Amino acid sequence: MGSVLTGFSLRRATESDRTYLSRLFFLTDVFGDESQPVGDGYLEDLHRYVGSWTPEQGGAIALSPEGIPAGGVWLRHGPDRPRFGYVAADVPELVIAVENRYTRHGIGSSLIDAALNLARARGHAGVSLAVDFGNARARALYVKKGFVSAGIREDLGCEAMIHRF
Repeated sequence: MGSVLTGFSLRRATESDRTYLSRLFFLTDVFGDESQPVGDGYLEDLHRYVGSWTPEQGGAIALSPEGIPAGGVWLRHGPDRPRFGYVAADVPELVIAVENRYTRHGIGSSLIDAALNLARARGHAGVSLAVDFGNARARALYVKKGFVSAGIREDLGCEAMIHRF
């Protein structure tokens, strides 16, 4: 999948990455603050976003120059659809997290590019995602990458966004 920034690299997510995807999903749930408890419905959402993911749906793992996982992105679509950023049946939902120690290295941007390229190559109409209300930095990145609002999900504490091709 190529280079992210000097020394960082991306590779395709595989079945052996499922445990790491669980960690990344945890980071999305606690908004990067590992001292916080997980939210209500965490286990159900973990099943939807990680347990029901298959490598065929697509994803990428970012690695540091030392080969340490630095973050990841994956696409979710199919009959057991996630709920936070769901927009339409023909639009997979992107899930992304970057380890705190590797933020501000351009990894998130590169992971989003990888997911968009994959979804476009597979003929999807676009990609959706959810951003928590308090995550202004992430929302700014998504807007920069071409995502627009697809609706506010007050009951879930987030905004759904979509990038159409």
